[in-house]
Amino acid sequence: MHEEHNKTQNEGNDVSDEVLLDIEEEVELITPDPLTTKLDEECEKSKDLFDQLQRLQAEFENYRKRMDNRIFEARKFASEEILLKFLDIYDNLLRAQDMDFETDPISAKKGIEAIMQQFDKTLHVEEVRPIESIGKVFDPYYQHAVNRVSDLDKPDGVVLEEYQRGYMLKGKVLRPAVVCVNRHETHSAQEDNDNESEIKEDENGE
Repeated sequence: MHEEHNKTQNEGNDVSDEVLLDIEEEVELITPDPLTTKLDEECEKSKDLFDQLQRLQAEFENYRKRMDNRIFEARKFASEEILLKFLDIYDNLLRAQDMDFETDPISAKKGIEAIMQQFDKTLHVEEVRPIESIGKVFDPYYQHAVNRVSDLDKPDGVVLEEYQRGYMLKGKVLRPAVVCVNRHETHSAQEDNDNESEIKEDENGE
C-alpha cells in the first residue's frame, strides 16, 4: 500500500515536471526576441519617415508648380505693362508723322523732343541706364570694340568714338556699347597681339 502511494506520488511529480517544462517552453516561445523587437521598431520608424518624405515631396512639387505659374503670370503681366508704355510712345510717333515739318519746323521739333522725353522717362522707370563710354578706359564687359586707332595725343586704352550706345538694366549689361579704342603703337609686340586678340574677341561677340 505504501509502495503504491509512493508510486502514485512519483507519477504525480513526473506529471508536474512535464507540465513545468511545457510552461517554460511556452514562456520561451512567448518571450519576444529583443533584436526582433528592435528591428520591428526601426522598420516602423522607417515606414513613418518614408511616408513623411512622400508627403513632403508631393507638397514641394505642388509648391514648385504654384511658383512656376506665379513667375509665368508675373512675366506676362510685366511684359504687358512695358508694352503699353511703349504703345503710348508709338502712338505719339504716328501723330508726329502728320506734322508739317516744312511749314512749322519749330513745333515739329518740340513734338519730337517731347516724344524723346517720354521715351527717356519710360527707360528711367524701367531702370535702363546708358553706358558712358567716350573718354573711359575700355572695358570688354561694357564695351564691344570693333575698331582701333592710334592717337598719341589721347590716353592709351580709352574709348575715342562710340558707334552704338550701350545700356544697363538694373546693374546688368543689357547691350554693350560698340566703340573704337585708342591704342598707342609704342607697345611691345606681345602687348599689341594681346590687344588685337581682345578686340577680335569682342568683334566675335564675346
